[in-house]
Amino acid sequence: SLLNAFAGRDAAIVTDIAGTTRDVLREHIHLDGMPLHIIDTAGLRTATDEVERIGIERAWQEIDQADRVLFMLDSTTTDETLPEKIWPEFMSRLPPSIPVTIIRNKADISGEAEGIRTENGYTTITLSAKTQQGIQLLKAHLKESIGYQTVTEGGFLARRRHLEALEQAAQHLQQGHIQLTQFYAGELLAEELKMAQ
Repeated sequence: SLLNAFAGRDAAIVTDIAGTTRDVLREHIHLDGMPLHIIDTAGLRTATDEVERIGIERAWQEIDQADRVLFMLDSTTTDETLPEKIWPEFMSRLPPSIPVTIIRNKADISGEAEGIRTENGYTTITLSAKTQQGIQLLKAHLKESIGYQTVTEGGFLARRRHLEALEQAAQHLQQGHIQLTQFYAGELLAEELKMAQ
């Protein structure tokens, strides 16, 4: 339901049945002009069948490349906020370089007030994806955490990792151009184009 709140539409099926999301769901949205790629993964639990196992493996592939993990928990089932206590297996596998934001969902049911706080090295946001209560706090947090700043042209400041990726893509395009124009090697051009993606 958080993915749907960000997308502004029913992008994902929402049920109380565990294992509903079996594949990686992607939404590309803009927050005040800032592009944001949200990836909703299958629940990371012990797989009960092969399809679910594949979905969980794909989820880990996406998590390993993430800029930030939104660690969502049901606020009606726990008062705990430390992810190491809630899910130690996940936290031990998560690359330490990836920051984690804790989302306490279902505030509409638990009666918790929407809010944002930082403790024990984590930012915790209490919200309700269903009623959208607290969603603006999460959006503001995401913009702030990636260093979003508007500039006079209406753009944004790119992250260093994104700039490096663009520089690498440009190098591959230049190499591909050389392969084609100097050596007439179309197959090597194709390889450089693949690497530029």
